[in-house]
Amino acid sequence: MTVVDALRVLVVTNIYPTADRPLVSPFVKEQVESLREYCPDLAVDVRVIEGERPRWEYLREMLLLPAVVKKGRYDLVHAHFGLTLVSTLLVRAPVVVTFHGSDLLVNPSKQVSRLLAPRATKVIVVAQKLRESLGYGEVIPCGIAVKKFALPSSHGRGPSRRARGELKVLFPSDPARKIKDYGLFRAVRQELERRGITVEEVHLVNIHRKSIQQIYWNCDIMLLTSISEGSPTVIKEAIAAKLPFVSVDVGDVWEWAALVEFGVVVPDRDPCTIADAAMTLVERITDRSKMDNSKCVQSMDIQNIAGRIRQLYGEIVNI
Repeated sequence: MTVVDALRVLVVTNIYPTADRPLVSPFVKEQVESLREYCPDLAVDVRVIEGERPRWEYLREMLLLPAVVKKGRYDLVHAHFGLTLVSTLLVRAPVVVTFHGSDLLVNPSKQVSRLLAPRATKVIVVAQKLRESLGYGEVIPCGIAVKKFALPSSHGRGPSRRARGELKVLFPSDPARKIKDYGLFRAVRQELERRGITVEEVHLVNIHRKSIQQIYWNCDIMLLTSISEGSPTVIKEAIAAKLPFVSVDVGDVWEWAALVEFGVVVPDRDPCTIADAAMTLVERITDRSKMDNSKCVQSMDIQNIAGRIRQLYGEIVNI
C-alpha cells in the first residue's frame, strides 16, 4: 500500500517525550511506534501540546488544528488524554479519544473530559473501571513489548538477598509525583525495616528506556502505592518480567493480579497491610523463572494492542 492509499492518522497528545521533556511517560509514543510498525496501512503523525503550558495553549490549538488536519489530509484524529479534546473542537475529521485515568478521575481535567467525551466518534478507556466511571467506551489498555521484559533464564542462580534479610524494592515512579504517593511507600519501607529487613529502594526516574527491563529483573518486589491510576504500565511490565508486586486497589491492577500468582492487591492503604502482603509474597516465591504469566502476556502485548486500535479505526474509516 502506498502512502497515498494509507489511512492517515494524526495523534494529538500532551503526554509525549520531547527534547525539552525527554522523561515524560513514553506509553503514547510506544503505541504510535507500534502502529507504524505493525499496521503498514497506516500513516501516523504526532502533534504534541506541551502539557506544562498554560491552558490557553489548548484554545490556541483549537484554532490551529483544523488547518493542520486539512493540509495533512488526515482521515481521523486520535487524541490522547482528555484535555487535548479541547483542541479538536473545530476539527471536521472523525475524532478518537483515549482516556488514561487521571483525566477522568482527577480534578480539574475530569470535568473537561466528561463534557467533551460525547463529541468524539469513538472513545477508548484503558481500564474497565474507567468505562464504569464514564458509562461507555471500548477498553483497550496501553500495551508493552512483552519480549523485551521477559526474564532471562539465567536469572536468580546466585544466593538470594531475601536469605540475607535484604530486599531491593521498586517504587515505579518519581517520588516527586504526588499522585504516586511516595509517602505511603516510605511508610511501608520503614515498617519492613522495623521487622528486620534491610531495604534498598529503587526508583523509576531518569532511567533510559532501553535499559528499564533490567531494573525489573534486578529488584525483588515492586510496591505500587498510587492515589489514582488508569491501567498502570508498570504492572504489565512487572508481570512480563515476573517481578512480584503488591499494589493498592487502583485502576485495573486487580484484573491483572488475578491472572498471576505473584501479584497481590491489598484492601486498604495501611503500611502494615502492605508490608504483610510483601513479606508473605517474597517468602513464598523461591524461583521467579518458574512463575507463570502465560494467561496475560498476549493481551498486554503491544502488537496485539496495535491490531485492536487498527480495527477500531476501520470501524470509522473504511480504508
